[in-house]
Amino acid sequence: MMAFDDYRYQRSKKDREDLRGTLFFYDAPETHIIQKVPGFPAIKRVYRLQEGIARLFGNNCFRVEEKLDGYNTRIFMYQDMIFGATRGGFICPFTTEWARIWAENTGLDAFFRDNPGHVLCGEICGDNPYNWQRDPDLPPGAHFFVFEITAPDGSFLPPDKRFEHLARYGLPGVPDLGEYSLAETEKVYEILRDLNRRHREGVVLKDLAGKHRLKFVTPNTDIQDLRDTLKIGFDMDAGYLFNRYLRASLFVKEFGLDPGEYANKLGQAFLDGFPDPDNFSESSRDYVIYVLNKETWEKLRDMLKSSVLIRCDGIAPATVQGREMLRVDFRRVYQKSSHRYRRILRGHLHQD
Repeated sequence: MMAFDDYRYQRSKKDREDLRGTLFFYDAPETHIIQKVPGFPAIKRVYRLQEGIARLFGNNCFRVEEKLDGYNTRIFMYQDMIFGATRGGFICPFTTEWARIWAENTGLDAFFRDNPGHVLCGEICGDNPYNWQRDPDLPPGAHFFVFEITAPDGSFLPPDKRFEHLARYGLPGVPDLGEYSLAETEKVYEILRDLNRRHREGVVLKDLAGKHRLKFVTPNTDIQDLRDTLKIGFDMDAGYLFNRYLRASLFVKEFGLDPGEYANKLGQAFLDGFPDPDNFSESSRDYVIYVLNKETWEKLRDMLKSSVLIRCDGIAPATVQGREMLRVDFRRVYQKSSHRYRRILRGHLHQD
């Protein structure tokens, strides 16, 4: 059993009867479930877009939505209080605080009162503690964009119904890029070429009933990931780099991009991504977040440090979106990569 303030809950750690990350709230004796927040399923990706569309959608129409670069969260109401949970099923103090801020400026409370048991699934972008790559076009602070609404039985509402709710309650959604079919794949190609030129992450394709979906990312996104991850590469899964190299290569071929341009970009990413041998101190990622009070940061830090070393570099007052808040600068330090790179750069012998 886990706790967040005075609320106790459990989470599913693996996909069994319920999806990983499902939250369960129990009655006082902890014998009966009184509310369940369904987990969010993994969205499968394809490496060849036209073949993927044909396989998943056939000749049926589908919607194209922009895939934003942030972190996946679920916002829900329990006992008249709004909470935010991570993909893994942890109630997050940072997400919860920001969700309650958004409730003051949108119809978030009204949505949950009118639609009990529903869950808003979305992407949180901007300054956040989970994704160090932030959209430079967003102003300071965290920003929430709904990409799914889950009914109490765990099913997703069809896109048209989701759009209706977003409009009614003044909730922000991910950009909707239109409805297409397999015969219009070239139009989807052009959307992705444009997103790639603008260094946007990619798209998610969804059938009109809200049951099937696939994701597809741009090569510039994969190349940025390669560059930004090499410094912590010894802490990453072995397939992380290979899959991004493969995806970028296949995208260039399928979309008719200039092979020479992308060969140079890939090579430069590797040269830029590895540590500077003359100035290396540690393998880490830098984050900036804004919170209303120090206690929120302390709860978040305690949650994060269970998996990685956290170092706070400073806390200072800041005005964000018209509110007096605290700016917290911190680092996640990856000790395996730090140790390995120090040995490499200091000339230690290695048996590869």
